[in-house]
Amino acid sequence: MLFWLLRWFGVFLIGWLAPSSQQVMVNTPKPGEAVQGQVIIAGNVDLEGFQSYEVSFAYQKDETNTWFLIGRGEQIVRGGTLATWDTTTITDGQYRIRVRVYLAEGKIAETVVQQVRVRNYTPIETSTPVPQGAVGTQKTPITIADYTPSRMEVQSTSSANPLEISSDKLQRSFLLGGVVAIGLFILLGGYFLLQVLFRKGG
Repeated sequence: MLFWLLRWFGVFLIGWLAPSSQQVMVNTPKPGEAVQGQVIIAGNVDLEGFQSYEVSFAYQKDETNTWFLIGRGEQIVRGGTLATWDTTTITDGQYRIRVRVYLAEGKIAETVVQQVRVRNYTPIETSTPVPQGAVGTQKTPITIADYTPSRMEVQSTSSANPLEISSDKLQRSFLLGGVVAIGLFILLGGYFLLQVLFRKGG
């Protein structure tokens, strides 16, 4: 009994969480996609009360809302090919693709894929959008190295400094000064000694 209750609850939960296929869907091409040559339009038209479906295209900026037939079918398609679009017969540009499903009691369900880019005769642009003002204003990235100040190096010169005093000269100067000081001290001492002797003798 418990097994059957768990099984019933699992089926109910899966059915509740699973996305419903009762809607018109286009799997390919995607909005904004670039296409060339023979383009397969695939999707889902499995709706309750299904009668038939049509696949058409129109210019993206056509204010008259004029649609051109690509193909039609009377069989339910679940995630398969709905039609093949020969884009070589039209000029390059942006287009819309519409899948319309006719249901019972005159009801209609449809979906439209916007901005499909046909590029048979012109280069395919990058899928990354270019920011405004980026064209013609490319700048070189600034690195820290660009702002590193140049190092000033002290260059050594071979010529001798005329004011430089060597250690030998300094020692000799001290010795000479000491000798002169001792000589002056002896002379002054002798002079005072002579003065004292003359005073005693007188």
